Amino acid sequence: MLLSTFELLLKDITPAEGNISNSNRKILQGYFLTVSNPHNFDVLLRLKFNATTPALDTSKLIVIRDTGGSNDFGTLDADSCYDFGLRAKDTGLIILQPDILTLDPNVDTVEFRGYVEVFVRQRFPFPALLNRQLLFTPEHRGTFLPNAGATEFDQLSTAVPTSTGASLMEVDSIFTGGIGIPLPVSPSTIPALPNGAGADVESLQQALAIMSQSVNDLSQQVNGVN
Repeated sequence: MLLSTFELLLKDITPAEGNISNSNRKILQGYFLTVSNPHNFDVLLRLKFNATTPALDTSKLIVIRDTGGSNDFGTLDADSCYDFGLRAKDTGLIILQPDILTLDPNVDTVEFRGYVEVFVRQRFPFPALLNRQLLFTPEHRGTFLPNAGATEFDQLSTAVPTSTGASLMEVDSIFTGGIGIPLPVSPSTIPALPNGAGADVESLQQALAIMSQSVNDLSQQVNGVN
């Protein structure tokens, strides 16, 4: 579902300084998304960042995730998506910004605008789990970098409205699959079910035992998936 717009910047505020001192300072601006999971169960989420003019160059971007009390650095995948999990009753922060670890503010320029989609990832398409209500607070946070010879940094933070205008949003689910569940192997010899009044009770028990074992094997394979 549509979440919000985004704007990522590493560029001069104005083309030239003009008559205002330091008006041509550079700005480093990122997209900050706070997500809260109010449920009693964990959720798997996917963010998809869409930009057309120009298209996203993921080599110039970095993702920073704080969902467990520490900063984890990563990147968007080839489809400009980022997957992460969120514990029950927990809140996390996802940041997408120009990669200041590799880019040179004096040389490099970044300017991407687009929109963000969010989905709950499900490994099985159970209808009862298809939509989840989560809390989202998107922001743009920027740092004005000092010009050569200066040391003054300034910062700004602006709220980004969600597509619904609310923080509590019901998120669509996508079935990501990726889990192979092999069918139980059929036994080489399946005893025939007994027939008629002279039924062989032992044969019936043997057939039911094989069916029960097949069901148990399948259950263990499903429950054993992380």
